[in-house]
Amino acid sequence: MSLDIRKSSPIPLHVQLKRLILEMIERGDIKPGDRIYSESELCEKFGISRITVRRAIEDLAREGYLQKVPGKGTFVSKSKIVEKLGHLVTFTEDMLSRGLKPGSKLLRRSLVEANSQIAKHLRLTEENSRVIFVEQLLFADDQPICLRKVFLPFNLFKDFLGTSVAELEEKDLCYILNTFISKPVVWARQTLESVLIEKEEAALLKVPEGFPGLFCTRITFDETDSPIEYVEFLYRADRYKFVVNLVRPGFSKNHHLSSNNVVY
Repeated sequence: MSLDIRKSSPIPLHVQLKRLILEMIERGDIKPGDRIYSESELCEKFGISRITVRRAIEDLAREGYLQKVPGKGTFVSKSKIVEKLGHLVTFTEDMLSRGLKPGSKLLRRSLVEANSQIAKHLRLTEENSRVIFVEQLLFADDQPICLRKVFLPFNLFKDFLGTSVAELEEKDLCYILNTFISKPVVWARQTLESVLIEKEEAALLKVPEGFPGLFCTRITFDETDSPIEYVEFLYRADRYKFVVNLVRPGFSKNHHLSSNNVVY
């Protein structure tokens, strides 16, 4: 480390240490999978307390930049998959474009009654309130990165129940679903919020309980503006981040948005 901490600075010491470590990661001085200095080594090098070092390391681990492995040390996490919001692409297309191997595992598929919220999102009537629920674990290079829950109107996708498990795990779900609809998917409305991953989901995503996650909901519409699916995504925050381009009112910057994606 060639950088230093200034004890006379008004910036808290643990924040300075966080910035130094982040700068080393961004410059490539330490790479994904590398072990960083131990707490005692950082204390000695910068002349700061163990409490200060521990707080900086815990903050970076909580934010997904570092991963603590009991008995082995603290390591730089794998690079995050950057998701730019704007255009609809499938999960498979998105992973392949990044040089990653996509994969999925079917956890559940069943016919259920839609609750009031899902019925509202899909504009279901009381007479047609049944939905097909599909739960999948999504992988990038054989590492679980997302838990996806899909709700499909039964009257639109009833033949989908005949799709084999093997096909569901070999092909992208969106590719399969498109074979059951006559009108093309045109746009989607998506929300995003930060959450802490609960015990059951953490076990599936292979992270500790309380690990930071990104929770997304999405309603997909066809060319008649009819909703055809409601989806919930739970991403590991250490592997995903979202980028949104913002444009001032009255200015058209559509050409700057051409590379933005929404995974579906």
